[in-house]
Amino acid sequence: MSEEDIRERILDAAEKCFLEIGLSTRIHRLIAERAAVSRPTVYKHVGDQQAILDALLHREVGRFLNIARPLLERPGPVREQLADLVAFSVTYARRHALLRKMLLEEPQVVLPRFTINAEPLIRLAVDATAPSLRRAFAQAGVADLSVDLVIEWGVRLILSLITTPSLTTDLDDPVELRRSIDVLLRIGLIPPA
Repeated sequence: MSEEDIRERILDAAEKCFLEIGLSTRIHRLIAERAAVSRPTVYKHVGDQQAILDALLHREVGRFLNIARPLLERPGPVREQLADLVAFSVTYARRHALLRKMLLEEPQVVLPRFTINAEPLIRLAVDATAPSLRRAFAQAGVADLSVDLVIEWGVRLILSLITTPSLTTDLDDPVELRRSIDVLLRIGLIPPA
């Protein structure tokens, strides 16, 4: 079995353990048992509890980006692509079982990764989506816009919609969410005074 296979097996076991029992002082032992490896192997391949959470977050963002790639690659108006991508991202995250559980039961663990320690997440999103958006911006004739800034703004909007309740929108209704995002994007169409 390759090093990567062992790491994936450990992360799969960690995800199941976190879903079942949340964070626990015994989590490494439980992960090791479920993955059929030793505790030192868990530490060697993934690290401590924080490293496991970071690895799971990184893996899930990677999975999400693979699922979302067709939205980035599809032809059409850039504004529509961005609105669809934000709405899809929020819906995907709000339905993600592990993220929902962690936000409800362990917000002190997740929220720093979405706020004061969000730079790695933002960087991952920029690195994964910038090439596609640069092409789309060039085709739309807006190549002078900062793609990195637009992506960062989008990630910040997505994280806010994932973690903060709304007074005006049912965030769990994809159609209503998409309409609200479209309203937000129209703010940019207001001419300067």
